[in-house]
Amino acid sequence: MKTDVLIKLIVTIAVTIAVLVLLRYMFRRISKKSDKIHMRFLGKLLNLIVLVACLVNIFEVLDPTMNVYSVFLKGSALVVAIVGFAAQPAISDLICGFLISMNKPFEIGDRIIIEGMEPGIVEDITLRHTIIRIYDDLKVIVPNSELNSKTVTNTSYNKDRRGIHLTYSVSYDTDVQYAMDIIRDCVVESPYTLGIETNGIKEDSSPVYFLRFAESALILETTIWVTRATNSYYAITDVNMRVNKAFKEHGIEIPYNFLNVVEREKTGSEGVTGEKKRKISPSKRAARSDTVNVVTQDGQIGKAMDAVHDFAKRQRFGKRAALQLELMTEELLGIMGNMVESTTASFWIEGSGLKYRIHLKIPMNIGTEEYRKLLALSSSGKNEAVRTLSGKLWEKIVAGLKSSEDSRGSKDYEWSLRENEQTEDDIAESILVAVADDIKVSVTKENVELVVVKSVEA
Repeated sequence: MKTDVLIKLIVTIAVTIAVLVLLRYMFRRISKKSDKIHMRFLGKLLNLIVLVACLVNIFEVLDPTMNVYSVFLKGSALVVAIVGFAAQPAISDLICGFLISMNKPFEIGDRIIIEGMEPGIVEDITLRHTIIRIYDDLKVIVPNSELNSKTVTNTSYNKDRRGIHLTYSVSYDTDVQYAMDIIRDCVVESPYTLGIETNGIKEDSSPVYFLRFAESALILETTIWVTRATNSYYAITDVNMRVNKAFKEHGIEIPYNFLNVVEREKTGSEGVTGEKKRKISPSKRAARSDTVNVVTQDGQIGKAMDAVHDFAKRQRFGKRAALQLELMTEELLGIMGNMVESTTASFWIEGSGLKYRIHLKIPMNIGTEEYRKLLALSSSGKNEAVRTLSGKLWEKIVAGLKSSEDSRGSKDYEWSLRENEQTEDDIAESILVAVADDIKVSVTKENVELVVVKSVEA
């Protein structure tokens, strides 16, 4: 091979690689800023076009006398035969992918239900496939041609939230209105669900509808709404658990088919005597308590303590761990009550039986009465005040509020007790300091949040 041909070939290959890398980088940047499905598809299509064009140039460099396009046209009969048989599915997927990207029945991140398949979140689209994420982070690869031919229900269409349709069956002797009210109450109580607004009227949940008479049941249906970041399966499970429990408590029957079962007497080693007891240990499964509104004053924290007891029971805490959770919650609420009186705060606990976090969030917009009260707290006897946990947290919250008040500050303020190498000797006696793994302060332009982190011994 001549030297000039070799150089030209190397340059062509280098340019091809550079262009492909540049295109990949550009579309990655674009996809981070925009989850538009047509941008994802067109980016992959453009990569293919560039690659084919560069391959044509390489062939022409290797044989300048060969006209690739004329060879292609002369061999069109063979090409048609190949496309007609071997490449037909690929061409069909490519065309259907192009149609999907142009018509945009869904976008990246939308929750869709494909006819005959599990609901899932759209993660990506390629020239041949659309990638759907279902429960437990499993990926379903759906050919574009198959997706284009089936009915698709988009529960996130042009919205910043997702809607999930739920159906419940009740017996014919049920007080239907009562059952509808119970379902709606359960939806509202779930920490995952959102309210709705219809014709300018805000409601805490979607209505429950009595839609039809089935063969042996009355069918009630509703739609729950969650944020795009919420795991749909968590929300569905939480609401269904609440509805199932409420139906049992209020004597509402869920009808089912009856079967006659004939049991045969077991003999010999098949007989079972006694019942094996399961070892009770802290739950490793993540959960979240209900979000309750509490007033940070003595005698006004009953709802928070109910959430504490429910969480401890659900996560199978021992007596010591349950008492620690209760005492830390009492001190945390007491601290905020001392800082800002008669203020409504949001309280919840999330985590497992092995490690959990207590959250207390207070709305603290700059310029509000609560904001002025907090800044007006006396710092006399500053050294002694700051040595208490309450004083230390007050100091950090005020620093965060002043930082947020500065219009030039674009970042939220965060502080951690352990990360700043505070010890029990640095702060006067406190159950929180002695028991908790960490205490964190987070301040934004809208909220002040305290988070207590605690690990539990198995």
